[in-house]
Amino acid sequence: MQELALTMAADCIDAQEPEFARLVKRAKAGDTAAFEAILVRYERQVLLTALRLLNRNLEDAKDAAQQVFLRLHRSLGQLDESRHFASWLYRITVNVCRDVQRARARRPTAPLEEAGEPAVSESVEETLRKREQMRMIYAALATLPERERAAIALRDLEGLETKEVARILGCSEVTVRSQISNGRVKIRNFVKRRQKGVS
Repeated sequence: MQELALTMAADCIDAQEPEFARLVKRAKAGDTAAFEAILVRYERQVLLTALRLLNRNLEDAKDAAQQVFLRLHRSLGQLDESRHFASWLYRITVNVCRDVQRARARRPTAPLEEAGEPAVSESVEETLRKREQMRMIYAALATLPERERAAIALRDLEGLETKEVARILGCSEVTVRSQISNGRVKIRNFVKRRQKGVS
């Protein structure tokens, strides 16, 4: 799963810069352009996170992303500026995705292709192998309980530190480590069964 990890490092650094802090301050004061600038900076990351948490259902993920930014807009005035903005936004995203999961009727989802083009240097076989691997991992993620799926998505796919994941999910680091460990075992077992042709 290492090769699947995406990092938020650049966004996390940006969000702590004085320029970004001024942008948040302006948005809190009602500056629409400043809020739109924040939205542009984070909309892709919120959508990708929602896709991962909602079993790659694109419609649900789009709805969730829209709800995230509506909730962000409503609660921006309550943001403690000493807190890390990206962590706060992740927490809103996780909570909205939980709400969407509880509200929607269970229905099968078609797997989506991972965003982005394959590297030019990759062979067709390598590209297809990686896509199949992604499909299998997302199918495995869909079988996990909600909390394990959220912990794995934030830690292994988003690249956040365990401490940050614990803060976002509102639980201890020990709990997050346990959820990640259990989730990884279940994913490995799922992949082994699929490779042996057992459903």
